[in-house]
Amino acid sequence: IKSAEHGLEKMPPELEAIDEQKAITYVQDELHIHPTDSLLPLVRRGTIAPRVQGRPNVVLIFMESMTVDNLELQSNGQWLTPYLRSLRDKSIYWANCFSTGIHTNNGIVGVHYGFVPNFAKPAMGVNAETYTGLPYYLRKNGYQTLCFVTGNPQYDNMNSFWRDNHIHDLYSLYDYEADSAVNNFGVSDGYMFRYGIRKLGEYAESGKPFFASFLTVSNHSPFVVPEAYRCRGENDEQRIIAYADDAIRRFMEAAQQTEWGKNTVFVLVADHGSSRLSPYDMTLSYNHIPVFIYSDLLQPERIERVTSQIDIWESVLSLLGLEYDNNCTGIDVFSARRRNAYSVSNEHLGVSDGAWFWCYGIHSKQEKLYRIGSGENLLKEYPKKAADMRAYGMNMMRVNLLIIDKQWTIPCE
Repeated sequence: IKSAEHGLEKMPPELEAIDEQKAITYVQDELHIHPTDSLLPLVRRGTIAPRVQGRPNVVLIFMESMTVDNLELQSNGQWLTPYLRSLRDKSIYWANCFSTGIHTNNGIVGVHYGFVPNFAKPAMGVNAETYTGLPYYLRKNGYQTLCFVTGNPQYDNMNSFWRDNHIHDLYSLYDYEADSAVNNFGVSDGYMFRYGIRKLGEYAESGKPFFASFLTVSNHSPFVVPEAYRCRGENDEQRIIAYADDAIRRFMEAAQQTEWGKNTVFVLVADHGSSRLSPYDMTLSYNHIPVFIYSDLLQPERIERVTSQIDIWESVLSLLGLEYDNNCTGIDVFSARRRNAYSVSNEHLGVSDGAWFWCYGIHSKQEKLYRIGSGENLLKEYPKKAADMRAYGMNMMRVNLLIIDKQWTIPCE
């Protein structure tokens, strides 16, 4: 019912009121786009900054609700996420990344295809457009493409959407043992990862590289905490974070013992964050997320500058050295920098440069400007800063939604 209600939502009137051509020109100037096709005003040849040779596998792990704040949580003097904390020093770690939205379907579309959702409107509708993005370009370069989910693949229209958009195989509750589900979201993360390890071994035998997405869900209520983790936190919310971290550790360690795992780029990213007590109108922890790009083939690096989920697919193709056309407002972070990241919740548009945070309520019509770390609204004290971030967020969001509404999608070969 919620999906049906939200599916009727249109572009907010304050965005629709922005002149279309002026918004396009703003985004072109901001992202240094020089289009060659007037019908596709954002399309440009993607930048490339190769860091690996050959065609390594790519494994993408969506970490359910893993806000960056979780990496700082302790219980009884023990970190709840010791593995992810250790991975920061071994990976290309994006310390200041923002999710596109606050729902799993937002993260799927943002990471794979580079688009920010229309606030509460579901991002994987029944009439799915054909996007390019990460699955398309990897498949074009000879990769097998597949996904693993813990539960019913019809949830959020994942099955149809992914298959329409260049994912060839999808493994779900339909493929797992009959009694393996632990709740209405399906099997545990650990079960899915163990099943996935076996399957990826089979794909590796073909001699062709593969791209595989894993969608975890254990860190989503209702929590089902294994008995072994009952002493790992003060409540089930903390205990399941510890379990989710350990399930990822077990998968990563098992994968790295295989030949295919030694030739794989692993991308770990939260689908979105989670709600925490917040001094801001828009809960920043819901959008502030960690990103890890790990491989034996890569040198570690810590990226402090602001980044976005919509930058992931371009950046992965860039480090692989694969040619692609970019048709969204994301960038290759290895070749370019963004001034701000923009995100949405059901009711807010937010913009951050890592130090400042501007947000606007599409229902309340209230605008706020904060220094991150302070709950004081500084809109009146810094009107130029607010105006700059407002222009960025409004124009970027206007053009982002235009691409989808006008079907400015690159024809797939």
